[in-house]
Amino acid sequence: MLGRAAILQKMTGALTKATPDHLQVVGPRFAGKTVILHELAARLRQAGSTYSAVLVWDLGHQTPETDALFMQRLARELSAALKASHPDYADHLRNTQDNHYQDIAEVLNALKDESAKVLAIMDGFDKPLSNGQLTRNLWDQLRELAHKSSLRLVTASRRTLRDLIRHPDAQTSDFWNIFEPNPVRVGCFDENDLTAVLATMPEQQLAAGAQTELWNASNGFPVLMLGVLNAVCEMGTTGAVSPEAMKAACDSAFPAVRDELDALWIDCPPCCQDLIRRVLDEGSVARTGIAAADAETLIERGFVHAAANKLQSPSRLLGRYLEEQPNEGSALVRLFGTADAFQKNLRGVLERRLGQLNGIDSALKRYLERGTEDLPDHPEVFLSNVRGIANQAFELIWKGEVPDKRIPSEWMAIWKRNEGDWVNQWETTFPDGGQRLRLLDLMTGGGISAPCAKRVTRGTYFLINAVHAFGNFGQHLKGVPIDAGAAYAVLHLCVELAAALAREVPDR
Repeated sequence: MLGRAAILQKMTGALTKATPDHLQVVGPRFAGKTVILHELAARLRQAGSTYSAVLVWDLGHQTPETDALFMQRLARELSAALKASHPDYADHLRNTQDNHYQDIAEVLNALKDESAKVLAIMDGFDKPLSNGQLTRNLWDQLRELAHKSSLRLVTASRRTLRDLIRHPDAQTSDFWNIFEPNPVRVGCFDENDLTAVLATMPEQQLAAGAQTELWNASNGFPVLMLGVLNAVCEMGTTGAVSPEAMKAACDSAFPAVRDELDALWIDCPPCCQDLIRRVLDEGSVARTGIAAADAETLIERGFVHAAANKLQSPSRLLGRYLEEQPNEGSALVRLFGTADAFQKNLRGVLERRLGQLNGIDSALKRYLERGTEDLPDHPEVFLSNVRGIANQAFELIWKGEVPDKRIPSEWMAIWKRNEGDWVNQWETTFPDGGQRLRLLDLMTGGGISAPCAKRVTRGTYFLINAVHAFGNFGQHLKGVPIDAGAAYAVLHLCVELAAALAREVPDR
């Protein structure tokens, strides 16, 4: 644990005051969130702490995929944390078989009666939110548990919890409202953090020019700054470190931090990648007119430095990484010349296409944004959520064509005459499931009758027909291997379906 005194002080104060807060910690990968959480846990486990038990649960590994598994794992983690201070409660949670939520609630009520508190730190909270399988019921249950004075929660993720929620139903849960509105941001080191880091290497003293070169190379992003300082130590020299020596250390550190730079760059949305290239080309870019989220994405990674309402001072290490990329004259070969490059870079194409769509429904856009994040590494997660995309698309179509979900009598009269009596069922029950496709087929002229739909076209019917089929497939994978290329094809279908709906039944 190096530096970060201000962040730890802020978190400790928020968790030990008379009415402690629930906190969310937000920052990019490699910023040091996990290190901070473990240091926080160690401090709050000390004698005299207001917490009788502190658990750190890494949700990034063996992530529970259902509500029941989440509660089961939470009971197990609480049991392990309470073993030393409350062995009876720990045994009760360890031996629970059926209603884990109820047993956790009972233990928390007992702790409340004893004026005891448990701190549950949940690292990697992105993972359970990204699979889209956890329901509002789970989040509502967690909210009820968190309302008890005996439990406080700290989550850590790369983005705020509301930004990560995949399913529209889950967004309506009040669970997300329990957290302190301003997240604890973990990004670049500040001057005080650097002072604390340099105190651990007393044999070297950085001249003023050397510190400037260190900031220029890393903008204070921990994994980059520490990589350069490691290179300084490995040089074996003692005493004053000159600016020239620091530049040499930056060069020698690059191979060690290149993979981290690559991962950080890939995590950036295409709009942010375009913005950093502007800063590199122009030297500085005014923040006026730039989305705050895009600027923050670059700043928190140390890719640029913000000063005087401008984005400037791009990281020299990032600049070297980008210089390694082939020039744009061979862009197609670089981006798609191999199967691995194709799978890695096609996501950016679809992200840019999604960014071109105006008038798209917000819930549908959220589904698609999460889909681009799932590929190419987790095609099965994306496919499991395609049904939600299809369902939302149908709702938009009905809203635009039959807002009261009552099929006009004149349509029914035509269809009875031309298609047969089988359509009679729709007079009393609006179609659901696969019947929705049959209705849309007729609406867009799929039978012998003329089209009735005022807005939705035949092409949109074929798009949603294909998406619906893949949605059904995604619900019944059961270990079936999924090719990333096939998943990309489905995502492209979904994006073009969204584009069609944005044209024909735009979100008003």
